[in-house]
Amino acid sequence: MGSTGSGKFGDYRVGNGKLMGNSNTNTSGGVGGSKSGEIECPSIIENIRLEDVATSEYYVKNRSLPPSGDNVSLYTTIFKGRLVVNATSTGEIIGNLPTQYNYLINCMKSGLNYTGAVVASGQKPIPFVVVTLNA
Repeated sequence: MGSTGSGKFGDYRVGNGKLMGNSNTNTSGGVGGSKSGEIECPSIIENIRLEDVATSEYYVKNRSLPPSGDNVSLYTTIFKGRLVVNATSTGEIIGNLPTQYNYLINCMKSGLNYTGAVVASGQKPIPFVVVTLNA
């Protein structure tokens, strides 16, 4: 299992805390930023397909997936080098956020918290969870 990031180093932070690479803003799921180098924090990010769901704490413990409508939140700290989404009711991690959303680290550092809901989940072809997050 791996990352669905852009395959560019732009998804990762460099030593000074700035993100490398693209600077396009897309509130439905792109890389954050602006031409001036400032990060633009989206108020909503729709239909994010989480990664590593089958190896997540939630799936391993429950052998099931959260149903549509379940509340989720973006964990406020990095877990094993990744931003993760957890089920609000249990606190269990349900999957990793794709690396293209790493810019949200800066948004959370500036005081934003992202919460939302499961939009879809299923077992085939592999376990998957899709979420929408709101600031």
